Amino acid sequence: MKIRDIDTILIDSPGRKWTIVRVFTDEGLVGLGEATYSQKEPVVVAAVEHLKQELIGEDPARIEYLWHKLYLRSSLSGIWRMAGPVWMSAMSGIDQALWDIKGKVANLPVVELLGGKFRDRVEVYTHFGGTTPEDSANMAQEKVDEGYTALKGGARSRSRSDFGQYADDGHPTETAEHFAAVREAVGPDVKLLIDCHGRFTVAQCIRLARAIESSDLYVFEDPVPPEDLNAYPKVRREISIPVMGSERLNTKSHYRQLLDLDGIDVAQPDLMYAGGITEVRKIAAIADTFHVPISPHNTKGPVGIIAAAHLMASIPNVAPMEFVTGIAWRDEIITEPLRVEDSCIVLPDGPGFGIELDMDGVEKHRWRVGDPH
Repeated sequence: MKIRDIDTILIDSPGRKWTIVRVFTDEGLVGLGEATYSQKEPVVVAAVEHLKQELIGEDPARIEYLWHKLYLRSSLSGIWRMAGPVWMSAMSGIDQALWDIKGKVANLPVVELLGGKFRDRVEVYTHFGGTTPEDSANMAQEKVDEGYTALKGGARSRSRSDFGQYADDGHPTETAEHFAAVREAVGPDVKLLIDCHGRFTVAQCIRLARAIESSDLYVFEDPVPPEDLNAYPKVRREISIPVMGSERLNTKSHYRQLLDLDGIDVAQPDLMYAGGITEVRKIAAIADTFHVPISPHNTKGPVGIIAAAHLMASIPNVAPMEFVTGIAWRDEIITEPLRVEDSCIVLPDGPGFGIELDMDGVEKHRWRVGDPH
């Protein structure tokens, strides 16, 4: 079997365009992956098109070999390997599609190729937010009533323009009021997470964490900009909330360095940014040697969600995975809806990832470069 072609499909989801990668074989099998990288869709598509030239005619079963072949192409010489998030996103989508093909060839779910099921469902968390503490509490209660047992909210920010580095301090008093209201509404057993979006100084993180620690948070996500990994342990040593990070890191080497620094309690790779299943399973294995679970950042479409769920179902060291709700038509682009029960994604039974595209739904929600956002 050989790779015959690779293409991309963009789906017009709110906030980010889901970038679906399809790998076609000369025997008629099609593998699905996802390469969504927010607001960078055209360059990711261009990167996939460039990488395609390296893969036509290759055996799709040689996943590890092909991963390294593509990674070496992150520079012209193949010596200075500095693959950034755009290149790694393109690689990630292709890698996932190759695993989907391998599962279809074997007539097995991908989880079985990764060592078999450690679990048959994957716990997830979703999100709450609101203008006032009462709004946040009401939304959180709605999610709990729907069956979710873990919820994440963000540190308060005056506007999207405040998301620049050091431009905001998370408004500790206001943020604390929101989380206190949510904790009172949902009770002591629901896991609560806070996202700092990697935008605070060490001192700001410490002040914010101390303001909200009485709400008994599960993790403190992405506290500081990831350019300075040494900042993570400075925060972790001074706060009582476990630290999670970072969706902004792209390789196993980045995570190994952060773990060596004793900087995190939970690792947070994104299957779409960090090299797909092939690289993230290695990140999980490295984290396991530090007794650290992984919680994939996953704000993407159904293909990326299911790909991550297969990996999470196969490994021992897991924490709840991110899951975006509120996109009512999400399941229209796949032939069978995602199953979410009791705050868990239930793995489909079919070969590969167990999902296929519904092309009528795809066309209904397709987005093309140049279309208005």
